[in-house]
Amino acid sequence: MCETGSQDWVEQVVRQCVGADHTVTGGSVWLVVRPDRAVLPDHGWKLHVSSRASDFPELVEKLVPFLVAEGCVFKLARSRQVLHELNDGRTVPESVGKAFTVYPDQNLVREVGLRLARTLRGHQGPRVLSDRRVSADAPVYYRYGGFVTRRSTDVRGQSITLLRGPAGEEFDEAAGLSYRQPSWVEDPFAGAQPEPGRSRDDLLLSGRYRVVVGIREAAQGNVYRAIDERTGHGVVVKQARAFVAEHGDGNDGRLRLRNERRILEALDGVTGVPRFLDHFRYGDDEFLVTSDRGPLTLAEDVRQNGPYRTGPDSGARSLDRLAGELARILTAVHERGVMVRDLSPANVVIGDGASIIDFGLASYDGLHLSGMTPGYAAARQVRGEPPREADDLHTLGMVLLYAATGLHPVTLGDDPELARTRALQTVSRYHGRTPSGTMSAIVDLLGDEERARAVVRRLASGKGGRRTASLPSSPVVTADMAAEVMDNLVGDLLRLVDDVLEAAANTKAANDASVYSGGAGIGLELLHHRHRPAADQKLRELVAFTERVTAPLRPQPGLFTGMTGTDMFLQEAVACGIELTNWPGRSLPPPEWRHESADLTDGEAGVGLGHLYFYRVHGDAADLEVARRCARTVAAEQPLPRTSMPGQADVTAGRAHGLAGAAELLLGLAEETGDSWALEAAANRVRHLAERARILVREAEDPAAEPMTMSWCRGLTGMGQTLLHAGKVLGDPSLTDLALRGADVCVARMQRLSALGQCCGAAGVGNHLLNLADLEQSERYRDAAFDLAAHLLLRSAGSPTHPRFFAPDDPPARSLSWAQGLTGVLTFFRRLAHGGPDCLPVT
Repeated sequence: MCETGSQDWVEQVVRQCVGADHTVTGGSVWLVVRPDRAVLPDHGWKLHVSSRASDFPELVEKLVPFLVAEGCVFKLARSRQVLHELNDGRTVPESVGKAFTVYPDQNLVREVGLRLARTLRGHQGPRVLSDRRVSADAPVYYRYGGFVTRRSTDVRGQSITLLRGPAGEEFDEAAGLSYRQPSWVEDPFAGAQPEPGRSRDDLLLSGRYRVVVGIREAAQGNVYRAIDERTGHGVVVKQARAFVAEHGDGNDGRLRLRNERRILEALDGVTGVPRFLDHFRYGDDEFLVTSDRGPLTLAEDVRQNGPYRTGPDSGARSLDRLAGELARILTAVHERGVMVRDLSPANVVIGDGASIIDFGLASYDGLHLSGMTPGYAAARQVRGEPPREADDLHTLGMVLLYAATGLHPVTLGDDPELARTRALQTVSRYHGRTPSGTMSAIVDLLGDEERARAVVRRLASGKGGRRTASLPSSPVVTADMAAEVMDNLVGDLLRLVDDVLEAAANTKAANDASVYSGGAGIGLELLHHRHRPAADQKLRELVAFTERVTAPLRPQPGLFTGMTGTDMFLQEAVACGIELTNWPGRSLPPPEWRHESADLTDGEAGVGLGHLYFYRVHGDAADLEVARRCARTVAAEQPLPRTSMPGQADVTAGRAHGLAGAAELLLGLAEETGDSWALEAAANRVRHLAERARILVREAEDPAAEPMTMSWCRGLTGMGQTLLHAGKVLGDPSLTDLALRGADVCVARMQRLSALGQCCGAAGVGNHLLNLADLEQSERYRDAAFDLAAHLLLRSAGSPTHPRFFAPDDPPARSLSWAQGLTGVLTFFRRLAHGGPDCLPVT
């Protein structure tokens, strides 16, 4: 047996087994083994071998020599810890169980698969949900998918996953939680049967429970609503899949399901807790049947209907009533000797009153299982200390604060006290330093054990909380403080950008040169910091990276996700004196190019704006012709009707993919050229946009409206930018007034923003407020932008002057990007501190 204590034991075994005619490569997740003469097709049938992490060493020693002898290309998990993380069901749900991936000769798929199954008969592993199983007694699976990792990108700047068949058929090969195969292939294991319990194909579970609808689909197991055909009653059926999310030997979802049964039996008769009805096995999986407590979890309820309110006029959405109901349930649970240990908005159900569900981690009679919901769990529980009732009281306070704000706790960094600290600062900021009523009760629940016990008794008796002692103040952002934050964020970006520059070749980050999520967006912001020697050096490295990524096969046109925006970054770099070696200059889209949607992000609206920019830079008539061609396409399209529900963001009217982006190009062209047809088309689009914006302004004033109604991409911030431009070009002050009304709604509701980035969140709103402050010469909007900066700090880890907004294990495509990450937040703080333009010259 190999030495499992070494981080490199997998690689040691592999290198001992392969000869000089094999190449071994890999990164942090996979090791790839390839015979030097192997030639893989672009796509085909692949085999997966599943394993529990505890059995992985034995599997590696058995399977590596087998696959080398077979002459297969294959990859395997880099370590037992990596496989443990893949099997947790949360990190990458579609990768659960994929310890080995084998790319066999396509003429030998069946033979290799059957030999693998015979070799591994009896070996245990989680089910691979994206695949079919070769044999019921071995963890060998198969599906059709891509083989070759290409360095080209699609229209959105992402690695290509679309497969094309012999007659031009298309198939999205991305793995999910169910099996799919292209229409042009035949199953090489014809006659293989899907495993029991793998989908809702089996509508009658245990011969008794008729599935009505799925509540949740997850790698750990699905949850269904069903009808008990013996009684006619509605029930909830929870599945626990074998070997997924293991914690130690034998502790997987099935053990948590058994623990939940034990707890529900101990809580029988407690009001607000589901009744245990049945527990059965189906294949390797187990199922728990309970009474149905209601249609929505608290998390779903708050997303759909907005936060709960305090005071006599709160009606059905009374935070005071919710607090009393949950306190009474929790008190009764504790009286039975049970500690919940996983109270969260996902485990509170709203029906005819509130209920608490999901007792898989609960403690009773001296026994409990490990686990928690990050942010909601008390620091004691995070540190693994023995369960106490006070832990549940702390969690009740966090749940009630979520119900009042719609904001989940801050879970960044490694300080277990951070979530509590930020929660108290949030109460202080939005409810004062001496809150009363239920907000005061929340503070006491997050305090010491004696205060928490006293206030939960008061809540349970309907008396509510008392005015609490003074809370610490929340951060107040000044221009000097914003400048210090900006300096620290620049330092973070310069340090972390190597995660992009040095990313493994088969990752998205290594192939993404777009503005939206890749190197061009980062580079455009760093151009504003060139006076720093370190920033200048990283800019030059980003330029070389961008040239390298785009040289083999230039991506499709596109302002945010394609080559148009990337060319814009390179042009701005040239203007700043950075020498390029392989850039042929901006590329013109061919005459036949069309995008499926003439939008700002991917399509003609953005491409046209990009070439208006190049026309202003170079005066080349070819760029102006591209802009006109794109504008004609935009003008010929009929505005799409609204597809979202009231209170939701309006995608088809938004800036990224709708009316606002289309109107922006037409306005820009009319302003640049004076073309009467463009001005007429712009006025037409703006009229439609204004109608939709008025509706969204009214809806967004409702506390139940989703936060995305404020966003840059599909909400009032993005629409407002176009309306401001239209007010100027069309000479219509009412459009400016409408943009200001939308901004005022954002200011009134910005404490609901949980997303932090430019595209969907707070940084985008903040940049819009700064634009308004400059346009209107208004301190009101500038002050609002500083208030928004304070809100951003409340959603961060770190110190007030050196916040950390993203977890260290976030992929660079998210954590550093212009759209969702650090770059967009940095742009906001730079402009807040020193003024200046947005990082993208056309927005």
